[in-house]
Amino acid sequence: MLLRSYSKTRNSLLLCSKQCVPVKSYNAVYSRFFSDEILYDNKNIINGTILIENGYNVQELPVVIRKIKDLPELDSSLIKKAPEGSSESINYHLIQEEFKQCMNLRDIFTLINKCTKITPNIALGAIERIYELEKNPLTLPIDTQNDHINYAKDAILEKLLKVVMKTEETQTIINILKTSSTLIEPYKFKFCDELLLRVIDSKLSVEQLCEFAKFLTENSKEPKYHEMIDKLWVGFKEKEDQINETNIVDIFKALSGFKVSKKIITLLVEHKLAELWPQINTDSMQVIMDVIITEKYFSLQTLAILANWFYANIHAFNEETMLEILTKFMKLDYYNEQVERALEKYLRFKREKIQSYVFIVSVLNYCMQFQLRNTIILDICYEYYMNNISTIPPSFLKSMIYPFGFLYYNQLEEFRKVTEEVLIEKFKRISIDDLCSIVLSFIYMGHYSKELISKLFHPEVVTKVNNPNILRKLYLIDTCLSVECDNESGPFLPKDQWLQPVSQDKRVSHIISKIKEHIVGVVGSEDNLSTGVLIPNYCSDETYLIDIMLHPVGLGSSTFNWKMRLRKNENTAILIHLPNHYCSDNHLIGQQMLRRRHLSLLGFKVISIDYSTICQLFMSNRIPELKQYIEQNITLKQSSV
Repeated sequence: MLLRSYSKTRNSLLLCSKQCVPVKSYNAVYSRFFSDEILYDNKNIINGTILIENGYNVQELPVVIRKIKDLPELDSSLIKKAPEGSSESINYHLIQEEFKQCMNLRDIFTLINKCTKITPNIALGAIERIYELEKNPLTLPIDTQNDHINYAKDAILEKLLKVVMKTEETQTIINILKTSSTLIEPYKFKFCDELLLRVIDSKLSVEQLCEFAKFLTENSKEPKYHEMIDKLWVGFKEKEDQINETNIVDIFKALSGFKVSKKIITLLVEHKLAELWPQINTDSMQVIMDVIITEKYFSLQTLAILANWFYANIHAFNEETMLEILTKFMKLDYYNEQVERALEKYLRFKREKIQSYVFIVSVLNYCMQFQLRNTIILDICYEYYMNNISTIPPSFLKSMIYPFGFLYYNQLEEFRKVTEEVLIEKFKRISIDDLCSIVLSFIYMGHYSKELISKLFHPEVVTKVNNPNILRKLYLIDTCLSVECDNESGPFLPKDQWLQPVSQDKRVSHIISKIKEHIVGVVGSEDNLSTGVLIPNYCSDETYLIDIMLHPVGLGSSTFNWKMRLRKNENTAILIHLPNHYCSDNHLIGQQMLRRRHLSLLGFKVISIDYSTICQLFMSNRIPELKQYIEQNITLKQSSV
């Protein structure tokens, strides 16, 4: 027979061993116990599992089941409840002081004999003093090191430990687990069993459950401790109504130790976080965010709660706190409008008071990661940059400048002029990789700094470059110069004789294979189009990759005479733009704007097609609308060029 079930459920409870007996419970789910497997030396408990139904999900969780010795114990009125408080803990420090006056084992035994009743705290005080004396054996008198004294010590110690285990104060047992006493170490398994029994009897507070979980996690190399922690979910579920804005942080920190029951604990803290988030302070929420970053088991609803909390508390943050929280959102790879609004609100309020360039860099990094093209945020970052450019360290200049070009934020001439002067002045203190990225950010916007480019391609600089990524950037810059700047003295680099192929994004190639027949229906023949065409004689970069090229019959990509000067708008380059090609306001990012501009300069009619739109139409089998969309984009845009 089983004393109790451990799940709060909503319909009915089914307990099973070899025979199943339906039992009614106050809340409900169809659950089962399997009590065949005995994993503990403790004769009062056995191991079991329970099936928990949560919506359409069913999870099997481990539980500990107390064996029933006497049928009257089923009467809940006979079960003794733990007292709300005890004066023992209040007097514990006085007991410790008494035992500290004992200078040897004989004094301890004498003091114990004087006690009319040995309470758990007296026993614990004696054990701790014995441990302190044992740590320094040289301080003990010679007569206390005799064998008969040691035998007496071992016998008394075992009795003292049994007394401690009977204490009604659970915190006393938890304190024992936290001690590093070699005397107590062999008995910690028994203390853990005792605590586990108290967990199923709902005698541990939320804080005590967290302390117990922390001990088990720190000692999880022991198989028994490793298995035991997953049975604590029962206690947390039972104490759900006692979880508050303070102790919820401890539960989050305990999550790392759970394995099998991690999901149900995660659901529990997510539910409580949705209820308690307005009361949670900044330090606690940052700890919670760190756990969410590490564990990665949390829902988007929980991340939305973090965003709501961020917006609601934005007035209380300083720059350092904002930096830390923004960094956490980037690690979580999470963006929503609340975060954007909070960031915009903070920058508006602090506009002229911002002091940290690291904070501004963090804001720009966030904008880049989520391609957030918020002109108010970028304007304030631009103002800070212009007012403080002389104090920004060279190593941070790339992080401060590149996002403007990447997001195609149209800088003023003053911005380019001041930036060029600073870069030339600090040229030797900035890495070549950073300089290449900065130059490319200007090129995205169609601006070329002659003096800076001249210094960048100086033979002394170029010959020292052996990093393939930096070389690719240099070749791209050199190619851009040859396409857009006819009067430049370039090319600066020798022709790349080993042009590497540029692979087309698999998402693009896959959707092309699905809609190709509809494109053929518009252009007339399959001989009129080629896919995944890389323009030769330039450089191996996506900038010069055409997703679909429309051309006269017989001029396919394999036979196309690229040396022949293209007549303006004779051939068409169709670019399929993926979601990551757009900023948050649906404007193309700088790299894609450069791609369109250069293909146009090379004589192509350039047509953009939105990947998400054609995918949605194709997947929903709206073929007539798909054909209409393709025809409108190809036919109408061709005629308008």
